[in-house]
Formats: sequence, C-alpha cells, structure tokens
Amino acid sequence: MEEFLAASVQMSIDSYSPEKNLKKTLEIMERAAKHGARLIVFPEYFLTECPSKNRSLDELRKMGEPIPGGSSVEAICKKAEELGVYVVAGTILEVDGEKVYNTSALIGPNGEVIGKQRKTHPENHASKHEVGLGISASDELKVFDTELGKIGILIDVDANVPEIPRIYALRGAEIICWPLNWSVRWAYLVPAIASTYAYVTQCYLIASNRAGLREEQVGPYPLYYMGPSLIANPEGEITGYVDGFYEGVAYAELSGELLKRIREYNRETYPLWRRPEVFKEVVE
Repeated sequence: MEEFLAASVQMSIDSYSPEKNLKKTLEIMERAAKHGARLIVFPEYFLTECPSKNRSLDELRKMGEPIPGGSSVEAICKKAEELGVYVVAGTILEVDGEKVYNTSALIGPNGEVIGKQRKTHPENHASKHEVGLGISASDELKVFDTELGKIGILIDVDANVPEIPRIYALRGAEIICWPLNWSVRWAYLVPAIASTYAYVTQCYLIASNRAGLREEQVGPYPLYYMGPSLIANPEGEITGYVDGFYEGVAYAELSGELLKRIREYNRETYPLWRRPEVFKEVVE
C-alpha cells in the first residue's frame, strides 16, 4: 500500500436534478485533486436521491444506468482520467437487464471502471424503499487491487453487518470505503462504527455521508443530514473529519508503512486474534 492523501466528500443532494448533482460531483473532484487527493469517495445515492416509496421501479430504471457505460459513470470516468485520481462513485442506481441494484463503482486514474460492489442488504424504509421497489440484493463481496492499496466497499447499512468488513480484511483489504446516506437521527453512530471497524479490521476506513435538507419529503417530517464524513486509521483514530449541515471534504494521509507496523505489532501481541472455532454459530 502506498502513502497518499484521501478525500471523503460530504455533499448535499438535489432530490430532483441528477444533472446538478453530476455537475457538482465533477467540480468537487477538481477541488479535491487540486488539494492533492488521489482517492475521492462520494456518498450513497449522490446523483439521484434515495429511492422513496413515492417512486416506482419503472422510474428507477429510467433514473438508473448500466455500469460501466452509463452517461454519468462515463462523465466521472473522463474526469478521473483528466485528474489522474481514483474515485469511489458513492452509489448509483445500476440497471442490469431487468434488475436494478444499488451499486458503487471504483474508477481508476485511467478512466476505467476497475470494478463494482452492489449493496448486499437493501432497506425498506419509506425514505429508502429499496426492497419494496424491487431493488435486488447482491451476494458478492469484492476486494479490488489497486496501486494505492487493496480496497473494499461497504455500502450504507451493509455496515450493520460486522461480518462484511471482517471478510474484507480476511481477503486482504487495506482500505474500506463506506458511502452512506444517514440522516441526523443516526449521525452519532458514524464515528463509532468507523473507528471500531478500522480498529478491528486493521484497515483504513473512509466514510462519506450526506449534508443538507432532503427536498423530497417522505413522511410527516423533513429529513436533515449533517454528515459526518471522516477517515479513520487502522488504530481507530479519526484523522480527517467534517460534519454539520453544510458541504465539506475531510482529508487525511493514508500510510502503508503505518498499516504494516500496526499489523505486525498485532500479530506479535495478539497471536490468537482470529479463532473461528469459537464463533461457529455465526455461520450456521
């Protein structure tokens, strides 16, 4: 793993204009790259708004696109190549035949989609009505080998399942990117989850959350978002952080040397760190 600067983007999302969201995304990429970031992570549903119970599956198909090949993805790929950066494209509604997925694309500095991770645990809230609308769940967990390091992507409430980051670590992940879209109601959990997973997996964790007011109202009360967005190191220390109602970017240096040192120390100090025979019930 290299030493480099990472950026976790906290952005507001226009509920009704994917075009405005894409324009803003490309502008943020430019600013982050000028700041020196080589990996830029965006939130869940950063282009289209979360699919609410007000929508239909047909609408989602029209809003979605293939990955790779979709117009929004291609625009981000082109900008990534222009800037020479890696991008975790939050999540995008992916259309694949008759199915629709909530998918994150990892894009490389050559402008190509390195790979994609689909959400494994879709939700069914009124404000994020994935199961009710027919969004499909994935059964695959992938770790992508890049020049920066090995990257796994944890999508939103997939973080409620601790086995997923653990599997990423067992498969060699060094960086876990967590695009999410959690309202102020759950904001307090984000630093706790990020620090814990970074510590127990001995990985860097980059959490990218949303900011601002959701224009589309679902239910009796409006939804507000205040991040946080952050970066935690493999000791669980938060080294980059932004929060609040407004947009921002959290930056932090990621060090392969620090990661190596922490992992070597843990192997020596905690030789029985992994004992799967103790928790067989988890996989039964």
